[in-house]
Amino acid sequence: MRAGATPTGGSDGGGTGRMDHRTPSPMTIRGLHSGDYDAVVGLVADLNAEERYLRFLTPYPMYVGEWALSLTAPSDHVVAIGAFESGELIGVANYVGLPRPGYAEVAVVVAHGQHQRGVGTALLMALGQIAKESGVNHFVADVLAENQLVRDMLRDAGWPTTQRRDGELLRIEVNLDAAGHIARG
Repeated sequence: MRAGATPTGGSDGGGTGRMDHRTPSPMTIRGLHSGDYDAVVGLVADLNAEERYLRFLTPYPMYVGEWALSLTAPSDHVVAIGAFESGELIGVANYVGLPRPGYAEVAVVVAHGQHQRGVGTALLMALGQIAKESGVNHFVADVLAENQLVRDMLRDAGWPTTQRRDGELLRIEVNLDAAGHIARG
């Protein structure tokens, strides 16, 4: 899984790369389940090509159904949550445990037209709390270097990060133990 927040264009926020800190209201964050499968697939289907490229590293991912199933089927190694507003899925965040103890790969996708409202940041903060309570103390993500919104989202969450560039990709690592605002379990 790859982390990704996607920019908006036009009237959706101008693609400035800055969060404006408007929290969606009312927004509910909860674990995903099998009944959310169609909503997860629909969220990706409604993204434009650039948004899909920034999240999946291809504008036309062929594995969306498998990915959605991995997020909505019960699993011991995948934790997935969704943000809902008025019953509509507006964002998804998940992590997958890695072989290295205490590490998990994190990913986020926010619905088209919902960017720069704090959805991704709220999902990351909630997922970080769940991770800490489950013994995960590091998130890692491979993102396109051009995806400034991911870095902005992590900054807005208040998490210290290390970043290593490898060609077009950045490997971002978050030390959740150093994130002071995450409540200790």
